[in-house]
Amino acid sequence: MEEILLVIDMEKEQLKLALKNLAKQQGMSLSDLATHAGIAPSTITGFMNDVPGRGHYGLSARTQNKLSEEYSEFKDMIEKPIINTNLVNVPIIGMWESDYRVNGLELGMPSSFASNWSTNIESYSAVIRNENFFDINPPTKTKRFVNGEVRYYLFRNTYIEDLNKTENKQVYCKTTTGNFIGYQIKEGNKFYLYTFFGERIDIAGEILKASKIEWTKQN
Repeated sequence: MEEILLVIDMEKEQLKLALKNLAKQQGMSLSDLATHAGIAPSTITGFMNDVPGRGHYGLSARTQNKLSEEYSEFKDMIEKPIINTNLVNVPIIGMWESDYRVNGLELGMPSSFASNWSTNIESYSAVIRNENFFDINPPTKTKRFVNGEVRYYLFRNTYIEDLNKTENKQVYCKTTTGNFIGYQIKEGNKFYLYTFFGERIDIAGEILKASKIEWTKQN
């Protein structure tokens, strides 16, 4: 379930970036892009704004095909995403543990990695998670990163103070008990963190501020 959710998030962000670049290139609004391609404007604007029921989980193949037929540039953009060609070192600020808490890096762990994923990659940081994240009996700390694969989770360095904007998103967040990564869910007037499997992370307490996980990279 976790990998599927991450793939969906990555595809959504790539599609959103492609649509923004296409609109800028064509000198059109997103609604006009949709209309010229024979697509209901609400399909595109709903997708861009994460409106439930309007492409909340992505754009259908039919919609993407219509865009590609009308705008040849769109097909190129999603097949070869527009990124910065210059590699930048992204700082790794911590390690994501199996209890969903983000702890400091251990001796010998990488403190950065090179990426050109975004044109403003300099404004991002990352947290590292190793392949033993879901193991019932993980190896000792000194052996975790010797030969195992790792995954990086990228997020903007600035927190979003209005937590309504990151509701139901996977986030890196500061809570009343520390720093965590998980899914932000609203309960009453407060926000709490949940696991991939829909279980509330009680040790996290209440979320105070958050930054959405915008991209992941497996090494």
